[in-house]
Order: sequence, then C-alpha cells, then structure tokens
Amino acid sequence: MTTTLPTIVVIGYNRPKSLTRLLDSLSKAHYPDGEIRLVISLDNSGTLEPLRVAEAYPWTRGEKRVIHREKRMGLRNHVLACGDLTEEYGDVIVLEDDLFVSPFFYEYTAQALSFYANDSRIAGISLYSQQFNQTANLPFTPIDDGNADVYFMQLAASWGQAWSREHWQGFRQWLDTNGTDISRVEGIPGDIRSWPESSWLKLYNAYIISRDLYFVYPYRSLTTNFGDPGEHFYIASSRFQVAIQQQRMDYHFPSSMDSLAIYDAFGELLPATLKRLNPKLASYDFTVNLFGCKECRSGLQLTRTTKPGLHSFSLSMKPMELSVLHDVAGEGIALIDTAEIDAAELNAARTQYDTYRFFYKFPSVPVICVGFLERLQMMIKSARSS
Repeated sequence: MTTTLPTIVVIGYNRPKSLTRLLDSLSKAHYPDGEIRLVISLDNSGTLEPLRVAEAYPWTRGEKRVIHREKRMGLRNHVLACGDLTEEYGDVIVLEDDLFVSPFFYEYTAQALSFYANDSRIAGISLYSQQFNQTANLPFTPIDDGNADVYFMQLAASWGQAWSREHWQGFRQWLDTNGTDISRVEGIPGDIRSWPESSWLKLYNAYIISRDLYFVYPYRSLTTNFGDPGEHFYIASSRFQVAIQQQRMDYHFPSSMDSLAIYDAFGELLPATLKRLNPKLASYDFTVNLFGCKECRSGLQLTRTTKPGLHSFSLSMKPMELSVLHDVAGEGIALIDTAEIDAAELNAARTQYDTYRFFYKFPSVPVICVGFLERLQMMIKSARSS
C-alpha cells in the first residue's frame, strides 16, 4: 500500500501561459494533510520565461523543486527522466503543461495508486477519461460497470498519469531489454506504430501490450487537455477537452479481474465481457473488431457488417457493444467468419460514411468548408516544420 503522498511532477518546455494555467489549477485543488512535493521540470527551450513562471509560483503544500534542463532533451527523454524520479520519490503524478486539473485530482489519484498497488496487471493510473478512440477517429464510450468509478484500457495515458516506483521499474526493465524497436511487438494499432520517434507513449504502449497490462481510467475525468500548439499540435485544438469532476465523491475501485469494462489497445471491449453477458457467444472464440481497425486474417470476428453471420445484431445502441450485450436483433453487427468479410469493405467510403452518420449529425456545407481550410492549414504548418 502507498505510505507516502505522491509527488506532483509538472513537465514544461516553451509555453509559459500554459504552465501558468496548469499551476493555477493546482493551487485551487484539494489536498490531504501532509507534505506534498511539487517538481517542475523544464526542458531547455532557449527562453527563460517558463523558468521565471516556475520560480515565481508559490507552492504552500510542501517542497517545491524546479529542474531546468541544461540541454534540450526532447519530449521522450524529458518524460523518461521525469518517470525516473520514481526512484527518488516513489509515487508520482505527471502533468504536462497543456493540462488543467480537477479540484479533486489528487484525492482520486492517491486513492487509485493505493488500491491498485498490489495488482500485477496494472501499469499506471490515468487521470484523463477517454472519450475518443484515436485509432478509429471516432467517439469512445465505456460501458457502465455498476458502481465502479474506473474502467481499464490497454493504453497508457499521457494527459495526466501516475506511476508507482514498481510501475516505472517494470517499464524501464522492459525498455532496457527490448530497446526502442517495437516492430516485433504484435497487437499495436497502426496509428501508434506511426507515431514519431519523439514519442515516449509509443514505447509505453508497446510495453503494456506485450505484457498484457492495463491502465486504470476514470469515468469522470480529473484532467482535461487544452491542446495548445506544441510538440504534437500545430494549431490550438479543443478536440480532447472533456468535462472534469466538480464535486468530491467516494471512489469505488473494482478489481481488475471482476470488471466488465476492460478494453484492448484498439478501444474494443474484451470478448470475456461479451461472453459473460450474452450467453449466445459463450462457446465461441472470436476477435472483437467493432471499430474495424484490426487486421484479422482468420477466425471469427465480431464486427460491423450487413452480411448475416452466426449471430447478427442491430447497429443501433451506443456504445455499439450494448446491442450485442442486450442481444438486439437486426443487422449492422455480426459474429462472422473473417473469410466472409471483404477487408476493403470496412474501409470503403460508403462504410465510413455510414459509420460517421451513426456517431454524428452530418455537418452543413459551410462547416465542411471551414474544416477543410483548417485541415489544409495544419498540413502546411506541418510541412514547413519538417
């Protein structure tokens, strides 16, 4: 069990306004009695303004340590160095400077770290609640799991995350053994594979996928992301803004073995839950591919298709899994042999359009034009920076 209070580690580079906003949200948060250390780690950006912000910030909860890196580290090495602080401090809560925290972020994270301290399947705690499947580029909604306040995903978090010393040691040992070449790790979504070499998250995801580990995610988010221009955003984006918890609550943490809401790296519910709640599926071995992002070569898959399968369900409820869990008859989803599926069908323009219409109201022509121009602007900025 956690015996000391987690250290807060803020990561910054060249965004003094973002850093100020995050620090202001930390000042308004609720904390337990005791000394709480704050570390502000700044990569060398060639400007001293972020350092001035960090040094001037009044932290009254305990020790404040400002680390100004003498040489430019880059995001990956900077985050790895901050994770290494677990050797010195134990539990850490890591926050990049474009985040904003809920007033109750510390209570949630400290309790989650403590509850899952001895769970060997857990590789970290997320403060951010996923509401978007980046691999599928579609909304993501975890299924309800009774009175549980968290769910589980085989995806590492980067928009507010916490590690114990043991979590980080497991990753570091894996990295020392396997290095940064993840080409031999199976089950990694294609978009994650394509992330740049500057991504530490790419490596951590490869680690948890290869070891069949999970992150704990809250249903109510304790952080939100402003998407300020920086390492990964060329223009400001509100795409990953989510509502954050506003009231204190008593958290209920389920065992990772008992939870219904366990998702793989593609944002797909594990087959075990579907078998558990729909007896029709209990005797089958299948891959869940409702978002259609997996390259299934053989065997049964549960996927979006209008073709009849061994069992067919209506593509009507949200999230999609609910139609299967509640055995809603119809078409749109089927348990079907992969050999009967045309792989090109899942990526066809018409299929993508139908999927879009399932999740969204179709935008007006002026909105489409503005979106096209914004996308063009991002592509131009990206080309100029490369």
